[in-house]
Amino acid sequence: MVKKVKMKGVDRISSLPDSILSHILSSLSTKAAVRTSVLSTRWRNLFTLVSNLNFEFDEQHIHWRKRHKRSTVKSFMCFVDRLLFFHTVNVDKFRLACGKRVDSDRIYGWISAALRRGVKHLDINITLDKFTLPGALFTCRTLVTLKLDSGFVLHVPKAVHFPYLETLHLKSVEFFNDDSVSSLFSGCISLQDVVIEKCNMENISNFNISHHFLKKLTILYSFDCSNCWLMIDTPNLVYFKYKDHVAAGYSLENLASTVSADIQFLIEDEDLHDVTAFFKGICIVRSLILSLDSLKLLLGCESIPVFSTMVELKIFKIWSENHWWSSSMDEGLETLLSRSPELEKLSFPQVVLSSRPEQVPSCLLFKLKAIEILNFKDDEDCIRKAKYILKNGGALENFTMHTYLCEGKRLKMSKVLLASPMKSNHCNFLIL
Repeated sequence: MVKKVKMKGVDRISSLPDSILSHILSSLSTKAAVRTSVLSTRWRNLFTLVSNLNFEFDEQHIHWRKRHKRSTVKSFMCFVDRLLFFHTVNVDKFRLACGKRVDSDRIYGWISAALRRGVKHLDINITLDKFTLPGALFTCRTLVTLKLDSGFVLHVPKAVHFPYLETLHLKSVEFFNDDSVSSLFSGCISLQDVVIEKCNMENISNFNISHHFLKKLTILYSFDCSNCWLMIDTPNLVYFKYKDHVAAGYSLENLASTVSADIQFLIEDEDLHDVTAFFKGICIVRSLILSLDSLKLLLGCESIPVFSTMVELKIFKIWSENHWWSSSMDEGLETLLSRSPELEKLSFPQVVLSSRPEQVPSCLLFKLKAIEILNFKDDEDCIRKAKYILKNGGALENFTMHTYLCEGKRLKMSKVLLASPMKSNHCNFLIL
């Protein structure tokens, strides 16, 4: 018979190997990891083995007197200095977030220290007016992820070499000139995911994203892009999201591999812009999301392209659209449906279906399996639209309508529509 022996007062965690303990500490905040040094002699220097470093100093939440502010900023800088001085291993993740009160020379040195330690994932969020990134950053062979969130001008040298960089996120960056953009993307030979958010395009005439391996591209809320041409040449792009103002012009080439596109044009006036080249570039997608303004721009193109491979389409209203849909629109969703022969899944606000064309779109006759109508009302126009769909939807399997009506009115509407002719014999009908 084996006796169970209870070992009281034994610190089993401290007996673990350094590699395991450093891995545990890497899951904590950097400050918490350093605080463990007071636990015992065993823990005194373990924080120097942590591979994930996160330094964050939020000046907005400091409400003390100026002297205390200076003291707090100095304490933060000394803390980062000491930790990096004693740090002995390579850095996997390095994040730095601080404001204008932190000395720029210190920031330059901290980033340089991370680069010397073979950092793989670098996340810099600073708000300095004038700051130059270390030149060693642009030839860092270890970087896999680079995220820059800052208000300074990004001046990229010609000699850029990121052999393993896969993810590039740029936010609130002002590009120095066209050459900075082209140098940056040409030096990232393994790039797969790019996010350009709230960047200033004032100095750019051609924003050229040309990359053979890029798979995901997101462009959001650019500033001063009205005089800038957007040029995209990405033969292996799978996902494309564009939520931005209309640029001066577009050149979208080699996007045949794009599976999904989310297009949300931000329009501040009622004038329609010519974005024909933009939509011709993405017309080979399988799944397309469009805001109401984007649909309006598409229908206003000189020549609406045929979306020959699109099987899923979603139309929706975004918060920044200060209008709904004009009832006087000559063309509505029905025009786009006539150019989407393979469409199988459709979601849209009922108001964008402006008319019921005599020549029924072929996708409604033979392909559409699921239709979802948003903001459905109990007026005659809405009822006629629903009857039109039921009468011609030969492949329809699911027909869902979302409404704000009470239960009694929904039941009454349901009886009316169920009594109307249906082309499909296996359609599930639902009013929510």
